[in-house]
Amino acid sequence: MSLFDTNFADTASFLPRRAIGPFYATITLEEVATDELEITQHPVQQGASITDHAYNKPSTVNLKVQWSNDDAPLAETYQNLLDLQASREPFDVVTGKRTYRNMLIKSLGQTNDVQTENILSISLQLQEIFITAVEVVSVPARAKQKNPGKTGATENAGQKSAQETPKKRSALAALAGKGG
Repeated sequence: MSLFDTNFADTASFLPRRAIGPFYATITLEEVATDELEITQHPVQQGASITDHAYNKPSTVNLKVQWSNDDAPLAETYQNLLDLQASREPFDVVTGKRTYRNMLIKSLGQTNDVQTENILSISLQLQEIFITAVEVVSVPARAKQKNPGKTGATENAGQKSAQETPKKRSALAALAGKGG
């Protein structure tokens, strides 16, 4: 038995199951993913490490998907997608090539025309959210630091105001015995 003798539905199980969070579209028409590197415009010294002169931007995925009303009523499916967007909770997106973590729905469009009257046709723009962990550290007391002016925690030193500095004389004027 060859691959060509089998039913397509049987072979479809070999394909990655595409998902938008907890939802599985009936059909995925298009997946366009972008991974972009932002490169700063600052000059870089020859021989220097340039890793801090470029950084990854969030991944984006644009999808065109459709649902039939075999899975659930179309209005309910559409409302579930709107609720997922409104929740602002990151979720995973599985495409045919990759799994994207911590994604949010940036925009959700619905098309209704003669060809899509009895299906739910959705265009999605999804964007990755960078999630970081914050760590609080304590700094030793200023008295125990070698150079507290550089390494110490900030402290309330009261109100400061600008003060006029005395006019300095040049060395040549001082030798000549002239002021200013």
